[in-house]
Amino acid sequence: MKKAMFAVVLLCSVFAGSASAYDFVWTTPVPSSRALVTKKMNIDGYLPWSSGGSARAMGMGGAYTAVANDLGGSVEYNPAGLTQLGHVTISALAIARRNTDLDASGKKTSKWKIVPTQAGAALRIGPVAVAVSRKQPETTSAFQKYSSVQSNLYAPDGWRMSYTKFSDKLDTKDLDTMVLTGAIRVGKLSLGANYNSIKGDIVRTQRGRNDLRAGLTSNNYFNATEKVNFKGYTMDAGLIFDMGAFQVGAAAKNFKGSVDVKRDITWQDNFDVGAGNTWNWVSPSSREEITKFAPTTTVGAALILGKILTLDVDYSTTKLEDSKRNQARVGAELAVIPGFLFARAGVKADLKNKIEDQDNKTNEYFVGAGLKMLMLTVDASASLASAKAGSAGDNMSGGVSATLKF
Repeated sequence: MKKAMFAVVLLCSVFAGSASAYDFVWTTPVPSSRALVTKKMNIDGYLPWSSGGSARAMGMGGAYTAVANDLGGSVEYNPAGLTQLGHVTISALAIARRNTDLDASGKKTSKWKIVPTQAGAALRIGPVAVAVSRKQPETTSAFQKYSSVQSNLYAPDGWRMSYTKFSDKLDTKDLDTMVLTGAIRVGKLSLGANYNSIKGDIVRTQRGRNDLRAGLTSNNYFNATEKVNFKGYTMDAGLIFDMGAFQVGAAAKNFKGSVDVKRDITWQDNFDVGAGNTWNWVSPSSREEITKFAPTTTVGAALILGKILTLDVDYSTTKLEDSKRNQARVGAELAVIPGFLFARAGVKADLKNKIEDQDNKTNEYFVGAGLKMLMLTVDASASLASAKAGSAGDNMSGGVSATLKF
């Protein structure tokens, strides 16, 4: 029955034209108000990729556009900030993450990983600065266990899946983003740009299991894997205007670029195919070249009171094919012991966050700390939501960065 139904679906798609014949509809969990609605995965949703920049910036909730005075933060938030660095700077950021997901057998697994998301070096000579960095996107995994059977997911042939556990994992370890950054200061104005060379793969794995049918050989699991290969470049630009204690900044991520994308999807489930059997499907490889991006545009203002207090307020907007997001970010840094110990806090508040016309607004709160010892600075940060989830045994993560200045 499933094979016959899939043949009809495939035949209809071929007669609809080559574009729709290769247009796979990727289904993911949606809010209960939109049960039975499928959601097309948007490749543009991978861009802009974020590495977190630096633990200092993360501890301030990403409110960093008008500050951007460390290497990781300037590359991530505003390349114009590179002119504020010392003569030679070396920095690295790593994310410590505990991920919970389902393995191939349906067993819940949880383990810690330390993922290096950014490392780079910068050189400043007078008003001119250059830097080279390697970035890896910061990703999270989702795991959900339900008290009742869920049935809002569909296989590629339209067959309804049922599950009580679900995991969604993104793997970016095979994706390399090399960034060349340049900046120049002219009077009070600093201008900067990034050239981001992107090459490699992102693999997304989704699994569902129905614990109420554990031990049986039918109608209790599905596995889906999407592998996306990227090759190309994007560009970012930014500026900072320094008026002493008050600074303003602006940045545009991915305002220009060209990325070749190849997608391959595999699916397996054991629904309505007889005990011990599975239904397997491999999509035709699809290719496309993305040359027009919807950049993330950010403006910010900062108040810097010597080495005691730093405040930053940002407003960013992102428009993708099927989502629009406007976000406010507010961050602060206080020198608890000037020149030695720093405390940070920040908030990200969605003013608008619509995905396929559904409201997904959230507020995120962050804390961080920094320790400066001669030429070495070590920073750490975490979100309060992540810390709370971790205390309950769920996924959690935090950032740690180190910077050497000469």
